[in-house]
Amino acid sequence: MDMKELDITIDREGRVRVAVRGGHGEDCIDLTRKIEEAVGVVEERALLPEYYEQAADVHTGETLRRY
Repeated sequence: MDMKELDITIDREGRVRVAVRGGHGEDCIDLTRKIEEAVGVVEERALLPEYYEQAADVHTGETLRRY
């Protein structure tokens, strides 16, 4: 499982900035949803390159049989 981090900054005017590290796609938005709801209205959303990356699916324990 990949580690995900939230970097939360609150400036002097009370504006909250949240950056997600280690998330991909909608996972980024899902991680910040509760914070956004608690703080207020989202004024701006900047999607980082990681948002557009697909998380790698890792399959383990597969058995292959040659016919």
